[in-house]
Amino acid sequence: MVETKERVLSATPHPAAEASLSSGRRWAVVASLFLFMAINFADKAVLGLVAVPLMHDMQLSPTQFGLVGSAFFLLFSVSGIATGVVADRCNLKWLIAALAFAWAVAQLPLGWPTTFAVLLLCRILLGAGEGPASPLALHVVYTWFDDHERNLPTTIVQQGATVGVIVSGPLLTFVAERWNWHAPFLFLGFASLAWLLLWLWVGDSGTHRRRFSEEPGAAQAAASPARRLPILPFFANRTIIGVMLQCFVGYAVISIGFTWTPAYLRLALDFPASHAAWIFAMQVAMQIPVGVALAMLSHRLLARGVPSRLARGAVISVVCVIAGIAYCAIYAGVPTPVKVALMAIASACAIQTFSFGPMLVAEVVPAERRGALLAITNSIVTLAGLLGPIAMGKLITSGHGASGYQLGFGVMGVLLVASGLAGFILLNPQRPAKPLRAESAANR
Repeated sequence: MVETKERVLSATPHPAAEASLSSGRRWAVVASLFLFMAINFADKAVLGLVAVPLMHDMQLSPTQFGLVGSAFFLLFSVSGIATGVVADRCNLKWLIAALAFAWAVAQLPLGWPTTFAVLLLCRILLGAGEGPASPLALHVVYTWFDDHERNLPTTIVQQGATVGVIVSGPLLTFVAERWNWHAPFLFLGFASLAWLLLWLWVGDSGTHRRRFSEEPGAAQAAASPARRLPILPFFANRTIIGVMLQCFVGYAVISIGFTWTPAYLRLALDFPASHAAWIFAMQVAMQIPVGVALAMLSHRLLARGVPSRLARGAVISVVCVIAGIAYCAIYAGVPTPVKVALMAIASACAIQTFSFGPMLVAEVVPAERRGALLAITNSIVTLAGLLGPIAMGKLITSGHGASGYQLGFGVMGVLLVASGLAGFILLNPQRPAKPLRAESAANR
């Protein structure tokens, strides 16, 4: 027994030595994935930023433009699920590199005059390449950090999305006004290629495993390494159901925001293009202080021994309710400056579902199934992006005009409040998923 224990301890690096060796590398990976998500969300935002000149030049109706916005999500979920199935078996470095290359291939053809069919095909291809991006990026982060360390790196990577939209709003609008609406797509295509070279230099997945001195979480304690657990039964877990519900509504907000918010600011609220771009950027900028504040609050609660059911589950549920109330207030009819502020609050709160959701999922599934579950749940909830933009386009086309935007925001508000209230009941990561309970019982 003594010899066995000595072998285990000697085979495991001392925590201080391990941290010293891996700290610089893992934060370099976090920084590169921050840029990865920045480009990812700039790609999403560009269509909305050039909406007015694109619609005018190609003579598209709001319904047709809404179709283009929704086309991005046609294969978004399918590719995410397909990637999730193989994520735990593939080299993550090369998988993420392939995604970045696909982004470039999808953006570059739009740098020149094109047809409606090519525009649709390029947005579909881009969606297929970006569907697995966020869950794969977080999966890589989780291979470098323990559960109790994940709040900060998760927030940093997710805030890359926010920074990408903040920077791309004024920058891509300037590029479009300086040249034409094709130029931003060309710019983003070359940005993806530049990031690909950076990732091939610094990128990699970690080899994180639980150290002998740490207490295992519910998922890790119940999982047996001898048998690979099936995926489907995990979707009966209440926490995963709650995460998917909140993230589904949150992604509807995101997809409508990227596709229609810049046009709403210009056509319904009468802001000029440059002002609309800066207002959109500042609205998105609200996500940074909100995200950092919530991450710090959750981290401190966890450090004080507050269960994750409250420190993560209850916190994000309250945030969803606040976002919903803000959107409902827009529909109630308030002055323009108040509408702008309420939209900033609502979007900043709604997007936090994609910071807290993956951490909650990672708590209730074992590491061997984490990559697949993160990718598949993300792919399912992003189906909301297929519905949101075209639904908003139909509201506008049907004659509602400016009130159609506000009606859409009001519907989103009601759904956010409902998902927040449901979260108080469903989100409880301390309760292991059903496959883990069955596995644990079989091992007794």
